[in-house]
Amino acid sequence: MGLATAAGLSVLASGAPARACGGFFCDRPQANAGPPIAQAGENVLFALDRDPVSGAGLVEAHIQIKYTGAADQFSWVVPISSLPTIGVGTDVLFQLLEPKTRPTFTLNWSVDGTCQGQGTDSSSIGCGGSSSASSGASHSADAGAVGGAQPTVDVAFRGNVGPYDVAIVKSDDPTALETWLTDNQYFVSPDAATIIDEYVATQNYFVALRLQSGKDVDEIQPVVLKFTAEEGCIPLRLTAIAATPDVRINVWVLGAARAVPIGYQEFSLDEAKVDWIAGGGNYDAVVSDAANEAGGNAFLTEYAQATTAAVSWFTVPGNAVTLLRAATTPATFVQQLQALGLPLSGRVIEVLREQLPEPASLVAQGVTEAQFYAALGSYTSPSVGGTTAFSPSAAADAIDSEVLQPMANVRPLFVNHPTLTRLATFISPDEMTKDPLFVVNPSLPDVSNLHTAQAHVLCGDQDHDLCSAPVRVDVAQKTSIVFAATGGGYCSGAASAFSRGNLDTDLPAAEQSWQRDATSAGTPTIDNSATIAAVLRAHNAQVTGGGTACAVARTRRLQLPGLLLLGALYLLRARRRR
Repeated sequence: MGLATAAGLSVLASGAPARACGGFFCDRPQANAGPPIAQAGENVLFALDRDPVSGAGLVEAHIQIKYTGAADQFSWVVPISSLPTIGVGTDVLFQLLEPKTRPTFTLNWSVDGTCQGQGTDSSSIGCGGSSSASSGASHSADAGAVGGAQPTVDVAFRGNVGPYDVAIVKSDDPTALETWLTDNQYFVSPDAATIIDEYVATQNYFVALRLQSGKDVDEIQPVVLKFTAEEGCIPLRLTAIAATPDVRINVWVLGAARAVPIGYQEFSLDEAKVDWIAGGGNYDAVVSDAANEAGGNAFLTEYAQATTAAVSWFTVPGNAVTLLRAATTPATFVQQLQALGLPLSGRVIEVLREQLPEPASLVAQGVTEAQFYAALGSYTSPSVGGTTAFSPSAAADAIDSEVLQPMANVRPLFVNHPTLTRLATFISPDEMTKDPLFVVNPSLPDVSNLHTAQAHVLCGDQDHDLCSAPVRVDVAQKTSIVFAATGGGYCSGAASAFSRGNLDTDLPAAEQSWQRDATSAGTPTIDNSATIAAVLRAHNAQVTGGGTACAVARTRRLQLPGLLLLGALYLLRARRRR
């Protein structure tokens, strides 16, 4: 039995009051026990379009379902504000999309001055250096009652879609709807019933899913919903019923321009608080803190770019299957997968587990699955207990049906929409008091997920060696942070080798935030720029002994040459007097 990730959508008619959306997985909990799984993350992709004839908004939503538990206990219910069509998608969409749009933090290192034990300084830069996976066919109305349904419940559709038994129902009577759900083995908790009443009052449809008899949980696929709407919406009010603290929400939006949240604030991150030396290891914590500073109902835009690059992520070479079938060994097969740009995760790993399982003898030796597939050439000889039973043709056909064809199916989504946006937040159940909407805003600039900064090892004029020199990190050429070396500094290669001082406690996590709209930059709500600058000044002064990092580095570097120059000028003047 379990509760898992939920997602849902809504429509907001132009000029009309916002209509909430919501979704939840539901199941009857065990007696005297909480659910064994609760929502800990959510991935949703919205494609926003317009009907070419009527001009009405159209939404296609791909919702990734994560669930563990007994197959016969899985169920899902989500309210939709207009009658949708339903289909199934592919996890490959999110498997490729997530790492490509994930923020990264990279430091470029240089040595300023001459370190102790070095000769002339040749590396100094100086201060200020530099269409869909599964379309979901339209369904005709089915007015027949389903076992246990009340007469006041309209069953708009009942049938099998992919691995699911699907029902789309609607009622003017919340009690009748809740009875129908209960009779059809969809557990409705008291908290959920209260919120369902609100959606019934606004004439929502409800999509209910169960796994078909005989289907296993490993056959669960993303759900694809298509319906009339002006915005995408994440169903956080009902999600709160089965959510863990600090749920990460990832939202991708394909549309005519960059997407923004409506009803929730959008914030920018204080990049000075990101642990650059650790490669952004505290990034998620900073995003979570920034969302809290913005009131808990806020999203960060992590990526907003033209879909040109994204199209290539889902482009399958015409000879891909032929190349895979030509692989003569398991190792060359995996190498060919990597050459095609396919990560060894998700559906790819599932196929490899079936076609090329790790031998039990290697598992017993402590060889992990990741080690096995990353170094197949070392593990597939009989002398080390490896496997030799491998059919490249069968494996290629499985990759084709499970990975390559789904990639080709979702590629039109990116071809047909000019811009891809990724937004994210961390949110807890007590903050899920309203549902965020997502629209496009053509007035805002692109956002890159690739963040770089310049790190300067400040040796001065042999004042420090590489292991004791402080480091100055220049972020986006507007912010400089100086870190004192501890525990080996640059030589140790460890992020903990530099002291962050009071940065984690004193710096705000959010730099700015706005209440966005669909046409302008919106209304500023937070601006922590002055506070950030003041904290960094105090921190840097403490590390450098009161001077600025640039001044200290420059003074030390010029100290000896400056004395020699003054002596030469003195001798020259004395000769002229004689």
